[in-house]
Amino acid sequence: MKLAALLSTHLLLCALPLLAQAQGPTPIVLDGQYSARTDEMSLQIIGNRVCFAPDKAQWGRLPHPAATHDAWFCFSNDGEARRLLRVPARQADNCGWQARARIVIDNYQPYVEQGDGNDMARLASVVKVAQPNAIACE
Repeated sequence: MKLAALLSTHLLLCALPLLAQAQGPTPIVLDGQYSARTDEMSLQIIGNRVCFAPDKAQWGRLPHPAATHDAWFCFSNDGEARRLLRVPARQADNCGWQARARIVIDNYQPYVEQGDGNDMARLASVVKVAQPNAIACE
């Protein structure tokens, strides 16, 4: 009897990751600010990506380990994110764009490697987005 219980527990534990995958991505609604920075330092560190910083009160909604820094992530579907958020084209007189938004994300992937990197998530939809503000170059 003990062997049967042990085997059934083992099978259940082995099947849990498959069950989680079968349920699909879990949507997360967040309020915060997107930024698409085009200054040289940002491009070197992050690349030409749109990123999002949720309001601090919502950091707990993100499935990442406890962090010692501000929570933020970039969008894995960058082209679609730019379209949905209506990010203006790059301009020579500023260093990018930012705006407040309420968004829905899924497929959140925490960055757990050593060294430089950032969390990623897929932008599923935009509930609302404010008019973008130019980011001044420093």
